[in-house]
Amino acid sequence: MGISVPKPKHKRLKPTWGARSEFSNRVRNQIRERDNDECQMCGSHVGLQIHHVKGRGQGGRGVYTNGVLLCWICHQNVQTHQRLINEWQRKFEERYGANYYKDQWDEGA
Repeated sequence: MGISVPKPKHKRLKPTWGARSEFSNRVRNQIRERDNDECQMCGSHVGLQIHHVKGRGQGGRGVYTNGVLLCWICHQNVQTHQRLINEWQRKFEERYGANYYKDQWDEGA
């Protein structure tokens, strides 16, 4: 049997990678308010979800400037069509700058 190493008693300096990718309730509410509680593609008020403009797998964080409100159908369409992904990423880069998808702990953010 190996030697167990005690967990450190100090608090993390920054959240885990996974936690940084999730939208907090506060950020979700800010995005809903900004987008007037309607899908930004079709205008629907039903089945709204927050979509990461820059995907989590590509370093996209759960920040206000990386989320857009979409209905379930439009969300599925965006996730399966690279042209739509590219279009949203271009719009958000124009609106918020090249680092729109980064948080305070990312280099160059």
